[in-house]
Amino acid sequence: MKKKLTRREVLKVTGLAAAIGPIGATSGACEEARAPAAPSGAAARPSHGRYRATVPDTLDLAACAELAINGLAGTLDWEHVPEFYFRVTLAPPTMVHDALSFCACGPKYFESFPMMRAMTGSDLYADIERRYRDYMLGSIGDDGLFYAKIGPERPWDKTSPEDYANIYGQGRMIRAMLAHYYYDHDPEWMKRLAKMVNKLREVAVYKDDYLYYPTSPGYGDIFSYPKSGWKITELHRGPQETMADLPNHTMGIPTYLGGTLLPLVRYAEAARDEKSLDLAGKLTRFLLMPDSAWIPDGYAKGVTPAAHGQFRGHFHGHTMTLRGILAYGVATNDTGLKTFARDGYEFARTMGISRLGWFEEFTGKHSHETCGLGNMVALGIQLSEAGVGDYWDDVDGYVRNHLVEGQFIDLAKMKGLNPSLSAEQEKMLERSIGTFAGWGTPVALGTVMMNCCMANGSQALYYPWERTVTYSDGTARVNLLLNRASPWLDVDSYLPYEGKVVLHNKQAGRIHVRIPGWVDRQTVRCEVDGKPRPTLFAGNFLLLDTLRVNSTITLTFPMREETQKFVLDDYGHQGPQILKTYTYDITFRGSTAVKVVSSVEETKTYENRKPAAVPTYAVYQDRGQLRKTSTPMKSVERGVSDARILSW
Repeated sequence: MKKKLTRREVLKVTGLAAAIGPIGATSGACEEARAPAAPSGAAARPSHGRYRATVPDTLDLAACAELAINGLAGTLDWEHVPEFYFRVTLAPPTMVHDALSFCACGPKYFESFPMMRAMTGSDLYADIERRYRDYMLGSIGDDGLFYAKIGPERPWDKTSPEDYANIYGQGRMIRAMLAHYYYDHDPEWMKRLAKMVNKLREVAVYKDDYLYYPTSPGYGDIFSYPKSGWKITELHRGPQETMADLPNHTMGIPTYLGGTLLPLVRYAEAARDEKSLDLAGKLTRFLLMPDSAWIPDGYAKGVTPAAHGQFRGHFHGHTMTLRGILAYGVATNDTGLKTFARDGYEFARTMGISRLGWFEEFTGKHSHETCGLGNMVALGIQLSEAGVGDYWDDVDGYVRNHLVEGQFIDLAKMKGLNPSLSAEQEKMLERSIGTFAGWGTPVALGTVMMNCCMANGSQALYYPWERTVTYSDGTARVNLLLNRASPWLDVDSYLPYEGKVVLHNKQAGRIHVRIPGWVDRQTVRCEVDGKPRPTLFAGNFLLLDTLRVNSTITLTFPMREETQKFVLDDYGHQGPQILKTYTYDITFRGSTAVKVVSSVEETKTYENRKPAAVPTYAVYQDRGQLRKTSTPMKSVERGVSDARILSW
């Protein structure tokens, strides 16, 4: 599925809102029992390739991904070394490199590109991506590790006397190369991966039944392996000197070592490599130690936090660790580990406004980080698929609200943040369309970005897009009522305007449709090719069988609108006392927030650790239109992709 798209075409609509419809809609193998054909005259949609159709003008994640390609490519360095600009500012527009971020976060962009290509079929900026790909592969040393190189080619990084390989960066490079392998099936990716994982096995420090990776101060970022070898092999224990110390429950170990666990499990699954799964198991045992990441005993009477995934500190780092523990638990069918991940996820849901998808960057801090939200989207999906909970409603809310609302898509609004702009600055803003916020409150995004969030935000579009529809042995499951063109069926979603979903069947003999929890099941009506069908449920899924190819299934139900109050206390960055209390009245139409009202005018957002009075990008302002009861329609060209990228 390939589609030519010029750079000019991406930018031709001012604000780009028309490109994705109302977001939030924000503005929007088994031998298969193939279904028999429907009666002649039924409209057919193809299972492969591209086609044009009239569809609801509601949230389309594939269109969001098209904008994300612009943001990914646009925030790479086009002139010098094609690394990503970690720090991008919208007011005034600037793009700068960061000394340490490439070693850990650079591969995240590398993983995002094939995901966005799979979603869209677009070849926008393919030339820039190729240059970036060559550079990333050129950063892999003879020993198989991914290195940040020290020298005149990268003058912004003077943090080490020699090249260094960050351990978390190795994990993200594993995920990136796996994503490319699942996308193009080139066996060379698996050869590179085997070499990298073998070296990670070699340089690990083994103790009893666990392992860890140490840190060498003065050699790049924490938890980085100097090219000449480790300088020390013990982790420091005692009064905190760095985030890598034990016990430090806030960020270092859960982010840098916890973030490496998931990639090791995914590689072991792809390569069917028991040795790599054993490596992941030893790292899991280290991460489960109370000193590694979890709240000490005494936090709450009668509760042992370290036994339930409870944490304080960096939200993204801890939820990344939970993703790895869940993956290892699923791979080994360890009920205890799956339960641990579920408990940690449910604890994390209390940190912010989960129904909106707004989570604290650090516990108690009135600031959101898109990276953490991306983890919650993945956890909600994979916990549900693991059978230890049903969190599809959570995922639906995360995606329809703060995930898509956190993407910068309105060029006119971005320009309006600046009293004047040079031609070069205007070009920077155009290149920033489709990026994701680094920080922000529930109603205002910070305009200083850290582009780890660009990568993780774009990947969070892929997760629900891929799992909206799944298929096995003649049965299709619709997990989310989001627009999706798939080889097995298409979903046309009229939400949130109307409680209506139309499924265009292509292959399935049976379809199971998950009905959201806010819907009264007694009110659900179903028609197949215009004829009523009884509604039979198993759990939250509506069951439909004896279906024909090219049948059209129409589901209807009343929309529900309700207003809920949320109160948040701001303790600042790891502060001991409340600095300010915020109250939000949020009106939801189904899962979609259509109105968000703050008790105070919010003109500041956190930029890293401190509130900054920089221009903010207001969000949730144009959602009143989503309360209309008639769904706008549009004619679009859609692409069908059967790509399944299992790196996450």
